[in-house]
Amino acid sequence: MNCIACGNEIPELRLKALPKTKTCVQCSGTERVAGFPVITNKTAYSEIQLVSQETAQELYQKQERKGGIATGVQFTNQAPPKLSNFE
Repeated sequence: MNCIACGNEIPELRLKALPKTKTCVQCSGTERVAGFPVITNKTAYSEIQLVSQETAQELYQKQERKGGIATGVQFTNQAPPKLSNFE
């Protein structure tokens, strides 16, 4: 199947993922999104929060993620918590 916008062939894997698509990736008008796992209990992720690329970049900056790989939330300039009230 060919793209209705540019005429290039639509890759087989795209057609498999999106059987009703009529455009290639380059011509698609759909905005790219990012997904973040949501922890809903102590040991498992059961949901994914989808956000725009702009929101994802803001979250990456806020959580000090470098190179797109999550390093987790960094707590800087804070003293470690006390282990007891007697310290």
